Amino acid sequence: MRRFVAVLLVGAVLFAACGDEATDDAAEAPPESTISDGLPPADDDATFPVGMGPGISVAEALESTLDGPLLVNGFVFVFADGAVVLADVMAESFPPQPGGATIAVEGLDLMQLPLTEGPTDAEIEITGWTDLPVQVLGEIVDGVLIGTSTASA
Repeated sequence: MRRFVAVLLVGAVLFAACGDEATDDAAEAPPESTISDGLPPADDDATFPVGMGPGISVAEALESTLDGPLLVNGFVFVFADGAVVLADVMAESFPPQPGGATIAVEGLDLMQLPLTEGPTDAEIEITGWTDLPVQVLGEIVDGVLIGTSTASA
């Protein structure tokens, strides 16, 4: 019986000690709006909107009546004239073509996307695309998705 009581006391002490550490860690956690990618920050005060979750399709985003940012999944296509489109489907051709529902996108930092560069032939309209879907966080304004951030899906 003494052994059982001693084990219970040791367990209670360890449990209480773990609880204190968890409370201390929560107090030291950075604000949720801060992004840490392991790189030195360009601006210590900068915060960026981040979306997490499964996201919605381009078709669902076009039909949405919600106010505020949406997390939209799709393939990014860059045209020779600089226009950017997010599409639900990538048609198999070369260069690939946007398929399914599409929406024009503005405000994306294309340097942050894993773009595949296409041919530079003047007659080919598409000059870059993402091989895998990405997620774009943004608001739809006048039928255009104004992107605030992107992530690989």
